[in-house]
Amino acid sequence: MSHPLTASVLVSCLLAMTPARAQDAATPEKRAPGLLLRLYDIAQDMQALPQLVPGQLPNVVEIIPTIDIPEGGFFGRKDHFLVHIEGILTIEKRADVTLQLVSDDGARLWIDDRLIIDHDGLHGPEPKGAGLNLTSGVHTLRVEYFENTGGETLRLLWRGPGDAELRPIPPEILSHDATASRATAPGPKRLIAPLRRGLPGDGRHVAGFHPMENLISMRALGRDREEYEWTKFGRFRSATDRRAQTTRPLIGWVFPEKPGGLNPTISMIESENYAGQYLLVGPMEVFRFMPETVDGQLQGCAVRFSYQGMDLPRVTPRDSVFEMRTVRALRNGLEVEFTLPLDPRVGWEPDSYYVEQWPFDAAGPHLPARDGVVYPVKSASVSEDRRRVFLEVDGLKTGHIVYLRLLPPCISEQGERPWATEAWYTLNALPQATGQVRQRPPQPPQNVLNPEEEKAGWRLLFDGRTTDGWRGFKLPSIPVGPDGAPGWHAIDGCLVRTGPGGDIVTEDQFDNFELSLEWRISAGGNSGIFYRVAEGPEFQYVWQTGPEMQVLDNAEHRDGLSSLTSAGANYGLHAVPKDVTRPVGLFNEARIIVRGQHVEHWLNGEKLIAYELGSPDWEQRVAGSKFAAMKSYGRMPRGHLALQDHGDRVWYRNIKIRPLPVAP
Repeated sequence: MSHPLTASVLVSCLLAMTPARAQDAATPEKRAPGLLLRLYDIAQDMQALPQLVPGQLPNVVEIIPTIDIPEGGFFGRKDHFLVHIEGILTIEKRADVTLQLVSDDGARLWIDDRLIIDHDGLHGPEPKGAGLNLTSGVHTLRVEYFENTGGETLRLLWRGPGDAELRPIPPEILSHDATASRATAPGPKRLIAPLRRGLPGDGRHVAGFHPMENLISMRALGRDREEYEWTKFGRFRSATDRRAQTTRPLIGWVFPEKPGGLNPTISMIESENYAGQYLLVGPMEVFRFMPETVDGQLQGCAVRFSYQGMDLPRVTPRDSVFEMRTVRALRNGLEVEFTLPLDPRVGWEPDSYYVEQWPFDAAGPHLPARDGVVYPVKSASVSEDRRRVFLEVDGLKTGHIVYLRLLPPCISEQGERPWATEAWYTLNALPQATGQVRQRPPQPPQNVLNPEEEKAGWRLLFDGRTTDGWRGFKLPSIPVGPDGAPGWHAIDGCLVRTGPGGDIVTEDQFDNFELSLEWRISAGGNSGIFYRVAEGPEFQYVWQTGPEMQVLDNAEHRDGLSSLTSAGANYGLHAVPKDVTRPVGLFNEARIIVRGQHVEHWLNGEKLIAYELGSPDWEQRVAGSKFAAMKSYGRMPRGHLALQDHGDRVWYRNIKIRPLPVAP
């Protein structure tokens, strides 16, 4: 492979910032002193800077002389709010300056629409700084800040020309557009749910250098006039750099994780695996671009290919990688072609694919922005060779980025998860060709008992069609969420936690039994199976009385870091010896045997743990756990079974139980 892909590029923290374009900053006669602050009430917890649903007015609009707001200074707000500050910074002479952002909680600073300080996340009033070389003239300034709970502080300090130490930016060099709207509206604001950041390659950069990097041959473009057109600045745009405008026809957008311009080295891949595709090699990330011509217009799809982070180890080389080889636009959806065949169990579920569309302005400053609208995949059709999937999607729009995310379960026939799960298709023209919907092959029956099971005394606790036999904890029916919708539904033969509501329990109670069921968890998800749960007035939660068999995505959820809280464990008390879970999104087979005081946890055919309720060992473990003050924990001789609502989507099926004789 040629050197541009494997060379690491270091970017200095001292950036030369040129003045904002004239159309970006208010003309002098329209400027007024101070910065424009807009505050939005957010009636929910936040972990990072949120994205507002477009079109909402702020609750408060104020003019502030500089950014130096202490605790208690946010116009009567203490918790759960978002602040946007914007204005103009005027520099008389070119100068090296130091900027420092102090915030509690997270904040970000942009100068001339380039992210300079990223201080996002939950934290105390900590400082974070950067050095800049600012040229003379006007520069746009923007700060976003959120406060979750606790203290609230926001300060932007600088060490400018002649300054011996950091201080607030002088008000006399700050201004704002006096014609900007100051309209407000009451009430909490709606947020766009953030896209999940999973394992490397799933919502963030890939794991490192591509495993096939040494097997791919390519050549740099620009040797003749036609190829030179591909390398013209602006034919590709980075969605993190507002400054890269062009009036030329846009070929595609890319979405690097680190902000900054793209302006990449562009090479054509000559290897058969990706023939006719291109590598866009940026400072840290490499994207693979898959072009196609529709009605004479070039467009196509970008996926993450390689990451040149200095802290990442080299990935083990191999001659094949499971990933999206090509994504093609069709009039009624998208076709995804994989490099390797899919596992026969996956690919057909529409819920395994996530689609949004982000409008963009190719010639102007408006970057692709999420609007919170999800475009449901109506059907997913897998080809006979299991290398292609047609996704039926209504309402594809030109002038938009079609964002596609592969969700679990998505694995190859060798059990590999995708190298990268995201794709960005720049849709300039809508093709005439359509995709064909295929019928899924017949599947084995679920939620039924065979004659041998019936003879052995098994009974179903879920019929696959209704939620009969289940209700909310201490409730007469299935629990509902704040919107009045039930939190659990029977969907495609599964009992599914679909939204907020709460834990559910069986109507019946059990003492000695063998429980068998299958569970499937969403990526990063958490749930649990409880037994001998009591519902007395003194109990508020199922876990105050019932021990739990943990249900978890071990790979992504933080509880998977400890064997005490991994899938199959007796939560917090008895650790599993190993991880026997299947790839996230596939069903796992669980068994719980409770006979007198003896309990066993089985997962995917393996006995993981056994323990004796009330034994000296049990009592010692409980005394050292969070259950120590719960006098009824694990002591009920009989009770309900419960399935946990832990805020994540989870599927249960083939839930069956049989009574066991009393232990000797």
